[in-house]
Amino acid sequence: MEKYRLECLKCGNKIGIEREEFQNCPKCGGSLTVKMSIDYLNENVSKSDFFNNRILSMWSFFEFLPLLKRKNIVSLMEGNIPILRSNRLAKQYNLNHLYLKLEYLNPTSSFKDRQISMGVSKAIEFGKNSVITMSSGNVGAAVAAYSARAGLKNIILIPSIAPEGKITQIKMYGGNVVKIKSDSTEFISKIVKDASQKFNMANLITAAIYNPFIINGAKTIAYEIAIQCKVNDSKLPDIILIPVGGSGLLSGIFEGFEELYQLDFIDFLPRLIAIQPEGCAPFVNAIHEDLKPDYLFENPWENINTISTALADDIPLDCHTGIPAVKKSKGFAISVSDEETLEAEKELGRFEGIFAEPSSCVTIAALKKLEQEGPITNNDVIYCLITGSGFKDVPVIQGSLPISEVKEKDFDWESEFREILKTPN
Repeated sequence: MEKYRLECLKCGNKIGIEREEFQNCPKCGGSLTVKMSIDYLNENVSKSDFFNNRILSMWSFFEFLPLLKRKNIVSLMEGNIPILRSNRLAKQYNLNHLYLKLEYLNPTSSFKDRQISMGVSKAIEFGKNSVITMSSGNVGAAVAAYSARAGLKNIILIPSIAPEGKITQIKMYGGNVVKIKSDSTEFISKIVKDASQKFNMANLITAAIYNPFIINGAKTIAYEIAIQCKVNDSKLPDIILIPVGGSGLLSGIFEGFEELYQLDFIDFLPRLIAIQPEGCAPFVNAIHEDLKPDYLFENPWENINTISTALADDIPLDCHTGIPAVKKSKGFAISVSDEETLEAEKELGRFEGIFAEPSSCVTIAALKKLEQEGPITNNDVIYCLITGSGFKDVPVIQGSLPISEVKEKDFDWESEFREILKTPN
């Protein structure tokens, strides 16, 4: 029995494991997606085994991932990420059940480690000795780190909007950075695709249209949430707020929950809410205006203008699966301003002690907006994904904080400290 197959999203053509090297459908050229065999999972994973699984990394879910041999796993112990119950922020927003999934605690400080661990492991299984990707920073850091771990050559194409802090991180892992004077997903991804074919490199763009295996790493977030809820004797989330750029994270999480639902491991699918910055919100527009994926590819978002650079995708490359994920889960989409995001970033730090990058904080900004406008209730069990560390993009928040005044040695510390202690937290 095959563990999985590839399936064309356009014509439905099914491709067995023996022909898995295809990145596009050989019949129509359409995008491929990985479909795990539910029969295989039923035969190899019982419900009790799943919920009693001691999670060490995301590879504790090996049976759910499209890798054939464990020896090909390339891991930095990604996954096994804690969930933090919010107390002060929840009170601030008048919510009774708010939880934060702390994905910034992954090895390179973003959730992208899950996808790239999957991608690099599959590259090893395919016998590749080099990898290439495009990235505004987080994917690049993960690709550099995991290719270093695996001993693979790498090339990482960076758009001009990428923060310098993220580029520094990539270089520290030995990443070969090529910075391009363009923010066009279509332009840069074509270079990656052509180069991957020319030099027989693994294409690690985190979108199924270029690598159908890679987003499967994001499924493991859903598995972890299900197990963590069981262990903590708490309810599965009613709502999950997810930052969206290309929508691969959203697609992967939905697929993970859908598999668990098909296996009868969970009773319902959480509603998935897609969050984008107002300065780059093609996916939100697609949900609101019922736009088709082809339209989004033919009409990229123009004039990107946002501090949430990790979400600045002019084309949401995984919208073929992301749009159905929102609709099937009975979710919706919302955009937030940069001002709302910056305020949310400060509140997350001030009330919960978490320093997250702006692209993570769109979920908190949206939460505040939704609580005020009414689509969520204070009794909903709500999860926010905190996807990347604030240390990846310090200058953005730095400019909005007060400058620390240098005190003379003989300053009146007693009155100064008294004033500080009067200020509410």
